[in-house]
Amino acid sequence: MEKSITSRNNPLIASLNKLKQKKYREETGLVLIEGERFVREMAIRGADFRYVLYSTPPEFSLPKCEHIEATPEVLETLSSTVSPSNIIGVVSFKRREFAEPKTNFLILDHIQDPGNLGTIIRTALAFDFRYIYLYNCVDYLNDKVLRSTMGTIADVVLINAGLEELNRLKSHEILLADVAGEGEVKTSRGVVGLILGNEANGVSAEIRVLASTTVSIPMRNSVESLNVAVAGGILMSKFCK
Repeated sequence: MEKSITSRNNPLIASLNKLKQKKYREETGLVLIEGERFVREMAIRGADFRYVLYSTPPEFSLPKCEHIEATPEVLETLSSTVSPSNIIGVVSFKRREFAEPKTNFLILDHIQDPGNLGTIIRTALAFDFRYIYLYNCVDYLNDKVLRSTMGTIADVVLINAGLEELNRLKSHEILLADVAGEGEVKTSRGVVGLILGNEANGVSAEIRVLASTTVSIPMRNSVESLNVAVAGGILMSKFCK
């Protein structure tokens, strides 16, 4: 049954508004996503919706969640964008425990820019690097990260990992992207890892030791480095057959 909310002070709205804070996202396992295209893409990819709130009924259905009609003012309360959308979804997105990779994988070291992380996630799925291990990175449920993934976050395995857990990955070949790398990527038949480092400082010393070898991207015209998301995309594309 659909219900309607017209007040910004509604208890459910007050509770959902707290999801803008990392603390409450971690406590509840819920995140806010907004925009018809974003909500539709997450639905297509099988995300677990708990609520969908809208001022204009969407052109697609989400049969397994509670539908709530809300005024534009109510949706604006929940919005994190300059131009609030007419639809906001509430998705269950519980954090995962450490697991061994079943596909090629990424190790991300201190990635701090939400746009970079979101782009890396989207690119990783495009090239079938479905397992992504994050070491001291920006929160992947940050609103800017989620928007940058455009829904693809629902189809990757994201794991916050410490050094002890990451060391368990050393049974696999692991490449480290570095401007002073030893050579170009040579594809392998087994499961391969790729390390991408911080936007300003590169890969930290404690993560470098995980690498089997370092690789670089040939560049011309005196360009010394690339954005981490761009560099990661180029390197991951080498494994896409």
